[in-house]
Amino acid sequence: MAEISGLKTLKQVVDELLFSTERSESNYFRFLQLAIRGFRDANLFHLKGFTKVAKLTVTDIDTIDLPDDYISFIAAVVPVNGEYWTLTEKETLVYSQVTTLDTDYEEGEDVVDTYTITYGATGGINKEGYVKLDEKNNRIIVNSLDSDRTEVLLIYVSSGVNEAGTDTYVPDRVVPMMQFFILYKDALFHNLPFEHFRDEYYREVDKVRHLEAPSFDAFRDTLYSVFTSTPQR
Repeated sequence: MAEISGLKTLKQVVDELLFSTERSESNYFRFLQLAIRGFRDANLFHLKGFTKVAKLTVTDIDTIDLPDDYISFIAAVVPVNGEYWTLTEKETLVYSQVTTLDTDYEEGEDVVDTYTITYGATGGINKEGYVKLDEKNNRIIVNSLDSDRTEVLLIYVSSGVNEAGTDTYVPDRVVPMMQFFILYKDALFHNLPFEHFRDEYYREVDKVRHLEAPSFDAFRDTLYSVFTSTPQR
């Protein structure tokens, strides 16, 4: 016999809540909107497996455009030896305010990094490049990329919700958290007693965070990765 699916649609999440609480069907669309907001919050703050990677083309003015479903930046990366190499955020980059680069103001010029390999060497230099967030203009500025690179990979948090909304799938492990989020916000917006729903919501948040936390093996491997037989500074 087949096992119960570990995924549910947002429609199923809301239908289950209406049935369990014996609420009227007239609450459906309002609860659906709260469910969408609750799932976005879960993606932003609690779930680790819902990030997305987009391969984006670098424009003529050294920018990449943010995807439509973008809600939060994680990293801009390039592939190096089979792994993602993170580009460093650098707030001091000079960038174009329009659609062309003004060389008189050094817009788009590569950062000149100087470094040594002696004992006095410092960090903070990224040979693969730098980025600056420009979310107001729906883009990210890139700088000092290798001349052969025409694309950058963006790792980001997506809204996680498709246009239909109801057809969006969520993991069953977060359904109780989302349902108490709906009840909590619904009571709050209607000036009703909400403390009980709030407390239950945060109890469910703690459960989800426990499930999403790194495993003992991950902690152990991270610890082993910094072990050496030589003195460390």
